[in-house]
Amino acid sequence: MPIEIKIVTESDFDDFNDVADIGFLRLRERGQGPFRRTLFADEIAAGRAIGAYDGGRVVGTFANYANTVTVPGGAAVPVSAVTAVTVAQTHRRRGILSSMTAKAFRQSADAGVPLSMLIPSEWPIYGRYGYGHATDETRYTFESKRCATVRPLPGTVDFVSAPEWVQAGQAVYERVRVATPGAVERRNSWWEREAGLLTHDGEPRDKEWLFVVYRDEDGTPRGVATYQPREGGWEGFVPDNSAEVYMIAEDYVARVRLLQFLWEQDWLSSFSVDRFPADDTWRHLMVDPRLARQKQRYDVLWVRVLDVVAALEARTYEGEGRLVLAVTDPDGYADGVYALEGGPAGATAKRSTETPDLTLPVQTLGALYLGQHAASALARVGEAAEEKPGALALADRMFKTAVPPYCVTWF
Repeated sequence: MPIEIKIVTESDFDDFNDVADIGFLRLRERGQGPFRRTLFADEIAAGRAIGAYDGGRVVGTFANYANTVTVPGGAAVPVSAVTAVTVAQTHRRRGILSSMTAKAFRQSADAGVPLSMLIPSEWPIYGRYGYGHATDETRYTFESKRCATVRPLPGTVDFVSAPEWVQAGQAVYERVRVATPGAVERRNSWWEREAGLLTHDGEPRDKEWLFVVYRDEDGTPRGVATYQPREGGWEGFVPDNSAEVYMIAEDYVARVRLLQFLWEQDWLSSFSVDRFPADDTWRHLMVDPRLARQKQRYDVLWVRVLDVVAALEARTYEGEGRLVLAVTDPDGYADGVYALEGGPAGATAKRSTETPDLTLPVQTLGALYLGQHAASALARVGEAAEEKPGALALADRMFKTAVPPYCVTWF
């Protein structure tokens, strides 16, 4: 019997959910279909859950949920946020992922959505579908007792309840989101779930975490953090507890003020912060920036351009310029030659018959789109070709942003 790719209905969603959890080896999360069905009711109703069926059995999952992403210049651009992508181990190498991806691309293009994006579980998979690596994030570890700031930092940090943290965090996040290329909207009760207030079994888990808010001198929340202390070995009766931390901060001062609160906490000898931005200028507010030890830097958001004109016109550009881009796309959505004229005030783009200045595959356009990479660097590894002298330097001045993009939240 051939594999059928079709929209998942509400009645099929629980099976879809369990297959996705098995695919990610999250076996304890099976059975949460009814809970997630309520969270994602709008996406299910809109037909944005896609399944692969072998007879009546779900053997592949693909969520193509609607969202927006902030691009350079501050515009919120419609995007298909791809998640929950799995193929059953019993059905690999049958073209199931390719078929689900094709259906999702067609769905997005028909809806006029210019971008698709995802956070890949593995690097090698998604480039062949036209996605390009567009943002990075980092993980830092701090040895608490040796850290200090170069000067006193303003504001206060206070413990708050989970509901208070949710309220403050939503306000902070919205200001960060509109100012940060790569950031997406947080939907489907994200904050309540993150704080442990909304759970699949109805039992709150907010007591497992501590919640803090940083307020500036005017009392406005500018940063939030949540962390979970872990008891150490207390060798020699010396406390060596650690903690895992997640934080969101509007600026460098807010970020370091939250870090200072953590490294000055009694009985906390070290802590690690995950999902930090790649921009590390905040370290200059530390007496010894080497004590902020970057343990990992990893790719997060990958972008796939479906409508080149709409995507290029949605963002602004660091420097003024005009480029003719030849984009290659085996799936056809982005394939063509485009004349782009843009700068800090905006841009126009249109299909063109001109000789191109640059030739690049669609995945390279996705990698450049949010401003992380330099076109000249990608060209050095064969991911773009300069057809006109000076075109790569101009692309660098236009596309690359002074501050790297940052996804801020996962989906």
